[in-house]
Amino acid sequence: MIEQTTFSNIEIQNELRKRYGLKVNNIEIVNKGTANIYKIISDKGNFILKEFQSKYLQNDVLKEINAIEYLKENTKIPLPTYLKTNNNEFYFKHKGRIVVIQNFIDGKVFEKNEGNYEQLLESAYYLGQIIKGFEDYHIKDGINITDWYSKKEFDKANKKYDEILEKLDNSDLSNKIKIDILFKKQLLDELSKNKNLKELNNITHKVSHGDYSSLQFIYNNENKIKVIIDFIKVKKLPVVWEIARSYSYIDKEARNGNININNIVEYTKEVSNITDLNEYDFKYLPHVYLIQLARSTFGYSEYFKENVKDKEELLNFAFYRTNICRDLYKKTDEISSKLLEIKGSIKK
Repeated sequence: MIEQTTFSNIEIQNELRKRYGLKVNNIEIVNKGTANIYKIISDKGNFILKEFQSKYLQNDVLKEINAIEYLKENTKIPLPTYLKTNNNEFYFKHKGRIVVIQNFIDGKVFEKNEGNYEQLLESAYYLGQIIKGFEDYHIKDGINITDWYSKKEFDKANKKYDEILEKLDNSDLSNKIKIDILFKKQLLDELSKNKNLKELNNITHKVSHGDYSSLQFIYNNENKIKVIIDFIKVKKLPVVWEIARSYSYIDKEARNGNININNIVEYTKEVSNITDLNEYDFKYLPHVYLIQLARSTFGYSEYFKENVKDKEELLNFAFYRTNICRDLYKKTDEISSKLLEIKGSIKK
């Protein structure tokens, strides 16, 4: 959810003149993501002002900036450039919110599931480069895959689903939601009974983007990735989760939640050509993405909250992800088998 901005146009002009020495000629609102974003046209060029949500603190923003600066020093990954204040700081605060200024990047942004095969492989290539680039990077934030399989997490998800079911009426829409929720509750029950924590402990965890997808790409006129943005969620995580999730967001073949087995295999292979994965990663990739999706009520919960914008869009996103669950559940064994078959053909 996007929080209301703390800025007026006059305040933006004053802050940028005082902190950056910029004379602002025009301000345009950019509708993207959950931050308040503005395109700034100034006497020294064009910039992006990003006002983070109140939940993001100074350390969160510094985490993103430090990660990007580290990659810029150690890789050739296309990344955004931050403008420093007159006091040599990467950010400033305005009425309790963190604000950063970046160089404006002229390019195109696509919606999810608009990528062709070449763009799919390009996404995989840069994901591999990001993970490889972070190999010696130390960060405290992290996710352990076995935590997703804990009884606590299953109980928490089921409680949220039960709360949603209580809010449904007899409408056709409620019936559609009910079908989805009951399916995901059944799926959770099955996943809780068929976990192998001993093997899951062998899944590779490395530092990665944390929210990597085609929604974070800015493309040039040739539809090639020009810049990769939004590292605010960078952390150590199960690599195969970020692989599977980012595949599902870019492949146009997965637009309706249908996983193209050959494409997800090729996507995974491209990443593993760059950063090492083991046989447990190949075996459990579809399982890892499935358990994350099965536990998520995002979209359904938001639909029943007050003061939430774009409720229908969020609900459609929930339907889409449940469709992924259904298709992934059917294809889990086949995807695992095909991934294990390619292990010997990885370029190293």
